[in-house]
Amino acid sequence: MGMGTIAKRVFTDIANAIRVQNGTSTLYKPGEMAAAVTALDGNPGTDPGTQEGEEGTGIIARTVFSDIADAIRGQNGSTDTYKPGEMAQAILDLEWDVGLKIRALLLTDGTLEFNYKERRQSDHGTISQVFIVDADGYSSSTARPWDDAKLEVTSVIFDDTFAEAGMTNFGYFFFGCTNLVEVFNFENVNGAVTTTQMFTSCAALESIYASEFDNSTITSSSSMFYGCNRLVGGTGYVTPSSGGTATICKIGTSGVLTNPDEDGRNWCWGTLYDDGVLEVSASSSVDESRTVESHGRVCINGSYNALGGMPWNDVRKQVLSAEFLADMAAFSYCNLNYWFYSCMNMTGVTGWSYLAGVHEMKYTFSSCTSLVTLYLTGLDPSSFTNLQYAFSGCSALVTIYVDSTWALPSSGLSGVGTFYNSKAIVGGNGTTYSSSNYGYAYCRIDTASTPGYLTAA
Repeated sequence: MGMGTIAKRVFTDIANAIRVQNGTSTLYKPGEMAAAVTALDGNPGTDPGTQEGEEGTGIIARTVFSDIADAIRGQNGSTDTYKPGEMAQAILDLEWDVGLKIRALLLTDGTLEFNYKERRQSDHGTISQVFIVDADGYSSSTARPWDDAKLEVTSVIFDDTFAEAGMTNFGYFFFGCTNLVEVFNFENVNGAVTTTQMFTSCAALESIYASEFDNSTITSSSSMFYGCNRLVGGTGYVTPSSGGTATICKIGTSGVLTNPDEDGRNWCWGTLYDDGVLEVSASSSVDESRTVESHGRVCINGSYNALGGMPWNDVRKQVLSAEFLADMAAFSYCNLNYWFYSCMNMTGVTGWSYLAGVHEMKYTFSSCTSLVTLYLTGLDPSSFTNLQYAFSGCSALVTIYVDSTWALPSSGLSGVGTFYNSKAIVGGNGTTYSSSNYGYAYCRIDTASTPGYLTAA
């Protein structure tokens, strides 16, 4: 903790300013002043008192002043910095935003809170900026008063009081909030009519939590979730690449909302190190002795529908190999859609035996143009349901090795274009690529009686 020397008069001035604003004669220790500033509510008492300042200096922790400055900013909604000698005047200059209004409050932890209260206040954190919300909504993203702060937003919460505001137009509310990850209490948006491009380009958004939600009132919702490729509902449903409308703004099957009491999602973590190795683990831990290039989580049972769902997407060209770690055996249901799509420098994947219940592999290896030999040994295909374009566009891929027991399920499997345009592929019995045979049926061991593109290891 840093310490500093300060004139005692500075604290007397700050305390006097607080007393003028709250109308009391209370004495304050330096460590109590930040809380006293936060408690100011624009309702001065009837007995303001001031004190004469002491001469001399004292030693004080620097955090005392940073706390007071935070409290001032929480009251005035500014981003100004304050020297100790400026704080008393800043407190005297405080004016209160009063009256029942819809407010958007940017908190110091990156939460954007929406509430409907008589005063500027939050029950969820410390306020850093305040925006008055137009009850009629907005016709563009730039019309939002919080547009300049959109990149600071990492989470959103709709306070329970917000439901009382009766707001119906949420168009463009979070357009371009590219660092937004979670939305809480979405049930307080019930009654919405317009949600056009509400979450467009929220590329990091993973979760929208709601205890219940009725989407039947929404009449305008084009591109509501466009670009939300990481958004996963509580049952594993993922935003379609088209962007989706209000029809998917629901809880349950084919919905992107999550009831926090019925969250069926499971998450694993992908860590790309500077040696090009992508490790996939059930744990969020990283090897501190290595340099991390990318680290983030993936819903292991999510049915991702587009490139961009993986946290390593932006650095996928740096992926040279991938490894499923042993703790992945904790999961009994897996989908691998788009996982390694366009990892054009990747040469192999290991650890397949640690995956159980693999269902979907849509575009899993599509456009992995450096793959020459792919070992899938240890992977059990018995639960496959979709192999759509799984190995498509792998122009250098010659051999795929699998266990000799490899057998596709007898029903319930689909997958057009499984080997589309992977023209170098050769099965273990010599079967070569044919433009007439590149569907999932050829994802089998090549024999004289059952031509395919796989080779028994």
